[in-house]
Amino acid sequence: METSALTHHWHPIATGEQIGEQPRRFTLLGEDLVAFRTERGVKVFLDLCIHRGVALSLGFIEGGILRCGYHGWAYDETGVCVDIPSLPKGSPIPSKARAIVYPVVERYGLVWVALGEPASEIPAFPDDEWDDPRYRAIVSQQYTWRTSAGRAVENFMDISHFPYVHEGVLGSRDNTEVQKHEVSTRNGGLHYFLEAPEPADLHSKPGDVVRWEYFLTGPFTIHLRKTVPSGDVTLISMAASPTTETTTEMFLWIARNHQLDPSADAEFIDFTHGIMEQDRLVVESQRPEKIPTDLRDELHLKVPDASGIAYRKYLAAIQGAAAYMP
Repeated sequence: METSALTHHWHPIATGEQIGEQPRRFTLLGEDLVAFRTERGVKVFLDLCIHRGVALSLGFIEGGILRCGYHGWAYDETGVCVDIPSLPKGSPIPSKARAIVYPVVERYGLVWVALGEPASEIPAFPDDEWDDPRYRAIVSQQYTWRTSAGRAVENFMDISHFPYVHEGVLGSRDNTEVQKHEVSTRNGGLHYFLEAPEPADLHSKPGDVVRWEYFLTGPFTIHLRKTVPSGDVTLISMAASPTTETTTEMFLWIARNHQLDPSADAEFIDFTHGIMEQDRLVVESQRPEKIPTDLRDELHLKVPDASGIAYRKYLAAIQGAAAYMP
């Protein structure tokens, strides 16, 4: 596989709760990883024992040490092999006997990994909503879609499908025209907004003019801030983790400055789940799963597709990202 600059970006592989004291396999950018939790936090290795190439995720943890389930080679948290049971006690261990270890950070309820030296920070929330006490913020859902990460994000960015895919929920066929809007760069990502009336939903009335504001904060991390006339704000956010070129693990967050009681979470989760399922059926039907990076290879409309055009240009500038583009 082509070495990609995407390895220098942070991508989530799991929620914090999904990683426990025993090893578990995950996949990112086509690489199999093994993750486990110690007293000092989560550790992530390449899922490969240097001895005979067995998956370390088939092994087990004892005393904070990851032991291969094939010949018992044991690796400490830094990846150094500290025990080879088949050698006499006290025998020297080859210096090359070590696992490949990756940078890992827990933030926003997720476990983030970079397969190369990180080139930037974890993609942040637009206005730090996750840590803002005025907001109720949760990890809401997780999905596996049969599509590229770029496809998943481009769909999230697109507003012109609302009247058709989400009719009566986010849009109406009585109002299909997309207003002209400017897609600008912001903090190394993209930003744009539109204002349009929508049908009633969880916290708006029919005909309310809603502000839809989008923030792309990383190659595959995006936030949608929805503001209604009352001032209520709901932030729906997604990190699309590129497991392979045609499969994506998607993590959703919901943050809101209204209906703050946790008992309201289920209503918001159910609402967004319905929307995501409508999107999944459409996105997984798209062919090919990977569209060529050359904008001339698809038909684009200047105004309705402004965000998609800007996003494709943004990804095309990242070396090696073509395989994961929309």
